[in-house]
Amino acid sequence: MGFSRTGNQADTNAIAVEAQNITKVFGKGDEEVRALDDVSVTIRENEFFTLLGPSGCGKTTLLRLIAGFELPSDGQILLQGNRIGHLPPNKRPVNTVFQNYALFPHMTVAENIGFGLEMLGKPREEVEDTIKSILALVRMEQYGNRKTSQLSGGQQQRVALARALAPQPKVPCSMNRCLPWISNCARKCKLS
Repeated sequence: MGFSRTGNQADTNAIAVEAQNITKVFGKGDEEVRALDDVSVTIRENEFFTLLGPSGCGKTTLLRLIAGFELPSDGQILLQGNRIGHLPPNKRPVNTVFQNYALFPHMTVAENIGFGLEMLGKPREEVEDTIKSILALVRMEQYGNRKTSQLSGGQQQRVALARALAPQPKVPCSMNRCLPWISNCARKCKLS
């Protein structure tokens, strides 16, 4: 697995995410698979960080650990210097765009984007304002009332990204190929 980074050089001192000596083992005995073995990564504030590598090298596993969907076998995950290993995924200020987008087919585009905000108990007016601005950010203002099944693959990708960005997470993660959108949207949202 390799790393690629771009970002504002003025922010090089602030650390957003740190994975310290992470090991992740799946299975036991003859079935044991070491997905990550003593991996350490530092991602700085406002940095666009890319994990590169072949299928099966541990990229998704590392993102799942940061998001809280898996627990490390060894090592620590820190967010802005605080250990977050004990926090469940819904208590971490990390949002993930999955490879299959995980959109709710029974909801409209706007409902998908607003779902996380509603689960956070945000006021209805704030939810509606955020949906409107995020739809504009991903250039999908005219699609808010459509069902996600009525969208192209690229449009679905943008809805998944919009839903992940709507709650303004401290760390947006992507397990797919929407890297140009994430970089552009993160800059416009000034995520930090």
